[in-house]
Amino acid sequence: MSSEEKVYDPESSPKHEFKDIAHDAYIVDASTTDPHMHRSLKGRHVSMIAIAGTIGTGLFLGSGKAIANGGPVGAVLGYLIVGCLVGFMMYSLGEMMVYDPSACGFIEFSARYVDPALGFAMGWQYWFQTAMTAAVEIVAASIVIEFWDANSKHLAIYVTVMLVGIIIINIAGVKYFGEFEFWFAFLKIITVLGLCIVCLVVDLGGAPDRDRRGFRYWRDSPFNNSFLNITPPSKARFLGFWNVFTQAAFSYGGMEGLASICLEAENPQKTMRTATRAIFYRIVLLYIVSLWLAGMCIAPDNPNLLRANAEDSGTAAESPFVIVITTAGIKVLDHIINAVVLTSAFSAGNEALYASSRALFMLAQEGKAPRFFAKVLRSGVPINALLFTALFGCLAYLNCGAAGAGVAFNWLANITTLGSMLTWCGVALSHIRFSRGMRAQGVSRDILPFRSFLLPWGSYVVLISFIIIIFFSGWTALKPWSPSDFFSVYVNIPFAFILFVGYKVIMKTKLVPLNEMDLSSHYVKNSVVRSKF
Repeated sequence: MSSEEKVYDPESSPKHEFKDIAHDAYIVDASTTDPHMHRSLKGRHVSMIAIAGTIGTGLFLGSGKAIANGGPVGAVLGYLIVGCLVGFMMYSLGEMMVYDPSACGFIEFSARYVDPALGFAMGWQYWFQTAMTAAVEIVAASIVIEFWDANSKHLAIYVTVMLVGIIIINIAGVKYFGEFEFWFAFLKIITVLGLCIVCLVVDLGGAPDRDRRGFRYWRDSPFNNSFLNITPPSKARFLGFWNVFTQAAFSYGGMEGLASICLEAENPQKTMRTATRAIFYRIVLLYIVSLWLAGMCIAPDNPNLLRANAEDSGTAAESPFVIVITTAGIKVLDHIINAVVLTSAFSAGNEALYASSRALFMLAQEGKAPRFFAKVLRSGVPINALLFTALFGCLAYLNCGAAGAGVAFNWLANITTLGSMLTWCGVALSHIRFSRGMRAQGVSRDILPFRSFLLPWGSYVVLISFIIIIFFSGWTALKPWSPSDFFSVYVNIPFAFILFVGYKVIMKTKLVPLNEMDLSSHYVKNSVVRSKF
């Protein structure tokens, strides 16, 4: 840092001229009597949501598919690589949203720093992705209940109860939403830590079966030599390992939803900075360590694990953690873990509904969705956006159809997985343009309240890596050719492309010039966001 550059002080440093008057029109003092978003999410709420909020079936159930496909070592390496990429992406997002927490996260950043058409496409694509995620988690939760009740005629009842439950929690207001997510996130953290201890005890021979596993499975079958019966084994090992990336992306999906909380977080610059840093602990402890220990205790060719992977059923009885517990001869604990998996799926669905409703609200605020969706109750709930989005939760009833839960879950999961990676690419691109704009306008990075030594170069790594992973994510649908699987994997790409091109042609938008980019922070201390309509 040169001697002429100074650390940013929001009280004394001059602000850049605001270039987006329409945006500032709905940032008002908290004393306003107009319906507005309530900053009722405390620091503890935001931190716990950041650490464990969206953890659901991706870790507790889907990680078994990663072990079966990639082997214990391949699964850990795949989750570690994707985890690093997601961590870089969250630090990119963190730099922008801590600097300007009044914005609608990456939806507005992509429009302000890249192209308004990209903001439109990312906003609607993210809304679609999270609306589908809510349905995915409800489907998963209803599958979990089959552990106790195998009567498929009861599935519609369970889906209805859970769907109504997450709607009620969201309608109650953000204060109650935050408290609910805090305690369920706490439960998930305690459960993962407990599972790590259980797996360690089992691995060291302390379980009833007295079998000291050590690194047996890591030594004997670290990677999958027979993935999809592909030959030679070296090719099977690589493709099985590569397939872990998509599963890892599904498990990590939803982290970017932290940006939706900016509008309702108390003291957002402080709480969002803390929450972004907490992502590291989530990736390393809750994902990598738990998967590492589970892979030490279960053989990748375990019949229950292979059956779950082949059928794509995702039943809790075939969760890698439950398989470890039952194989080791531990009683009762599998029921407890199953109950936690159920609450985790419900919690993840609840947060997905929250994120998607806020995305639709801000799209309406920006004039990119019907203003009808910008209506806010006195309690701070964007009621029309919430109820409209909740309608898509009814897709969970696909679970009750003749095709079965596996097909419904697989379709919806594939849609949400690719949607997350597209969003991550958009975040990385927005941050690259943000950094280039700062250099072009001679703005020092010292003005940023939150900075990372990984950036901006980390954003280039994220963008290039996820483009490659997206391109090859549906290769298993090619041989043998499966049109339905191929469509479910790649449907998000033409959807986002049509949104981008359509808006660009109709609105005649252009790439935002670096020298004209709005780099000012629109955040005003103690301000809230009210509905423009």
